[in-house]
Amino acid sequence: MIKKKAVKICVAAATAALVTAVVLLGVFLPVKGQANDSEYWSEYDEFKINDIPVIETGEDGFTVLQLTDLHYHLPHMTKNTDSIIKKLVSENNPDFIVITGDTVYGPTNLMYTKHVAELMDGFEIPWAIVYGNHDDEGKADKYRMGEIYENSEYCVYENGPFNIGGTGNYAVNLTKNGLPFYSLIMMDSNRVTRYAGKEEYGSFTPSQVIWYDWLQQGLTDNGYDKSMMFFHIPFPEYIEAYEYWEESGFDPSTGSGSKNEDVCCSTYNPGMFGKILEKGATTHVFVGHDHVNDYSVNYKGITLTYGVKSSRQFYFDEQLLGGTVIKISPDAEVTVERAYVS
Repeated sequence: MIKKKAVKICVAAATAALVTAVVLLGVFLPVKGQANDSEYWSEYDEFKINDIPVIETGEDGFTVLQLTDLHYHLPHMTKNTDSIIKKLVSENNPDFIVITGDTVYGPTNLMYTKHVAELMDGFEIPWAIVYGNHDDEGKADKYRMGEIYENSEYCVYENGPFNIGGTGNYAVNLTKNGLPFYSLIMMDSNRVTRYAGKEEYGSFTPSQVIWYDWLQQGLTDNGYDKSMMFFHIPFPEYIEAYEYWEESGFDPSTGSGSKNEDVCCSTYNPGMFGKILEKGATTHVFVGHDHVNDYSVNYKGITLTYGVKSSRQFYFDEQLLGGTVIKISPDAEVTVERAYVS
């Protein structure tokens, strides 16, 4: 009897271990999406304005809500993060929502990608998303997450060209009375950069700079001579911009907000900011990544803004939680406001 009981216990333990192993495999086993090889891009390609989705603005202008660094990964914090987002949407009534990276994090990134898509679609407002350096550090790669976003009812996300660096380089055009008004450019600032024999935070690739040049020229030729950019990791000019503002004695006509941590970017600089200056169309740039920075500085005619961190997941400052509200007036004047939540 004792031996039979011992055998039963061993079988039960083995069964439990097998079930646990299967569950863990389900959580941690990588899931890859399908890259679209037809999205091969060349700078010699013909620019087709009709390939870019269009949103018509209202007579009162257009309001964009930027959310950033949600870091969905803690089950007990999911409702709290959801409530922050719902409050920001309810109080600011945006026409469009952009999430600038690090939306999900860790082995449950596939599950939370589905959660985010369902939550955002529930607002019945067009929305866009770009990747941060943590989004694909889990079960799903960017292509698999991209499939979920592309299949969402209100999401305008596109995987974009697969051969220029990053995933999710695309644009959305705004019209007013059917005429070109503003362009919103989404880009992937990548997870890491290998430069000078070391691994650093992500940066744009040279091909992405060329793609932006091609894209903005095509937009300008079709009447879209104003644009703004959204991505995750700031480029080095965010450091220069803050130093410029500091040297001015923190002139309020130049900047606002606060810097509470270092600008965590790559020392490698592929020249995206220089290209922006050269093209003369992009007026504003919005990033995330550094959770307790929320400054916004007009530097060389371009307003460089840190979005306000939008969740209590990962490190944060209770006084610096919320979103960033970007208002484009009917005359295409842009104002940037911080919407904090308590």
